[in-house]
Amino acid sequence: MATVWTIPIDITSRWLDNAEVQTFLASNDHDNASPDPRVRFAQFADVTKSLERHIGHTFSSVQGAATALFDGIEGGVPVALKLAALRLILKEVYQTRHAPQPFPKRVGEELGTYVYTLLDPRNRSVFYVGTGRGTRVYGYVWEALAENEHRQTLEDAETDSAEVKAATIARIREIFDSGHEVEHYIVAHGVGDATGVGVADSGGVADAVRNGVVGALGLNEGAVLANLAGGAGEHRAVPVDDLVLQYAAEPVPNLPTPCVVLEVPAASRRGVTSEQVYELSRGAWAAGAAVRNTDDIPVIVFADNIVRAAYRAKSWSSVARPGDASLWRFTGESDTELESQFVNKRIVPAKVGLKKWPTHGWVPHLTQARPGR
Repeated sequence: MATVWTIPIDITSRWLDNAEVQTFLASNDHDNASPDPRVRFAQFADVTKSLERHIGHTFSSVQGAATALFDGIEGGVPVALKLAALRLILKEVYQTRHAPQPFPKRVGEELGTYVYTLLDPRNRSVFYVGTGRGTRVYGYVWEALAENEHRQTLEDAETDSAEVKAATIARIREIFDSGHEVEHYIVAHGVGDATGVGVADSGGVADAVRNGVVGALGLNEGAVLANLAGGAGEHRAVPVDDLVLQYAAEPVPNLPTPCVVLEVPAASRRGVTSEQVYELSRGAWAAGAAVRNTDDIPVIVFADNIVRAAYRAKSWSSVARPGDASLWRFTGESDTELESQFVNKRIVPAKVGLKKWPTHGWVPHLTQARPGR
């Protein structure tokens, strides 16, 4: 186990709520603290700005952290405020490094040539963008962790300069040394493939690259492209784990008839709980009478073509909205039998007689023929 000092992305809120900081601001009963509350507040503000400037940085020694955070502050920083900051960012790290495992060859074939990004979870910043095939997305992490056996599975050679390579590996090692893991995202795949995902339907390589840029920007909250005419929500960076699950998953068996299939994109978010998936799935939906009048109708919820949950709808309640059409929200229960059949399996539009999923996410499957209401 090692001790490091890492400034997390939520440092500002944690700093403002810190009891030691509040005591410092309210009282001058500390060594070398000014009796003037205005001076203490100014010192607090200076440390706050310094912490925010260093979000995502990790230091291996208390001296290194103190030097980076406090040495540039004019007039110095009281001991009590220094200790409060250093204690807040202290972290004990178990240095067990979990290297990603190579994914099945079938997944690599589905991905084709892809654009990927590596993200630093300490400050949610993208620090590397590359292209590759197969398991190239893991190449630098494997090298940083000396996973030479895994590196032998790589299909293509690296093209980066020695400087880029060294900087990338150094960043990865720092991330792991801070107790975090690099996050891997695919922002466009099938790039340049004749039948590749994201190319055949988007108009070519240029569109795939454009969509990849949009997806990468989506990893940074608040990032906006002024020349986007809309539809940015259709293009997003997808965690590699999600694509591996999607392309390695078994196909779903025949759907029950009748049932409802719901696309709920947020159900694939990292860390989402089963309770949150249920609330996200409930609606409001344009449920017709045929659906609402079917007792215990199965509700199959998916995101990124992977089934995430399965329920039995017990009742429907109207949701008011302007206009003539009604929207409905269901109340239901998880169904263990349906879950065992469908959850974590791959579902595609052809399974319900469609060429692509509708943007509204509502797909009633009431007969073995075409879906209807």
